[in-house]
Amino acid sequence: MTAPIDIFPRWQAWIAAFDDAVARDDWSGLAEFLTEDVVYRVSGSPFDCHLRGRDAVIAGFARSVRGFDRRMQRRDWSAIGIRVYPSGYVTCRIHSAYRLDDANAISFEATGHWGFRDGRIDLMLDFYDDSQRDVQLALGALTALQGHVDPRYAD
Repeated sequence: MTAPIDIFPRWQAWIAAFDDAVARDDWSGLAEFLTEDVVYRVSGSPFDCHLRGRDAVIAGFARSVRGFDRRMQRRDWSAIGIRVYPSGYVTCRIHSAYRLDDANAISFEATGHWGFRDGRIDLMLDFYDDSQRDVQLALGALTALQGHVDPRYAD
């Protein structure tokens, strides 16, 4: 197992690479961070997914960001309560805020989980708790914006 001292800087590098991919719409830099058999799963939302394999995960990120994040005027997010576990995992709550225009803003929290194997991510989980009021409001706003945005990772 990779020691926590190695995982946290690697996770930070992943986050920076992901943000760069979003900004430039160039996803080629993500492959070095993921195992060939990486699994990405989203639960608790209309855009739930279960993607398996590096190519499928990167393609899913690109699809979702192009259909949602890049259509927004503004995208902000921050990690809250980051925890690094000796067994090779990082977890945190993620606060996200998006603005489509002056009348349409979405803000919510989710929980993220990253598992590492040999310095690469082999598991990513995002959980949306639809019992939380902010998540309920965000999901309602997404429904109202159908046709303008599409956050799905796969068809």
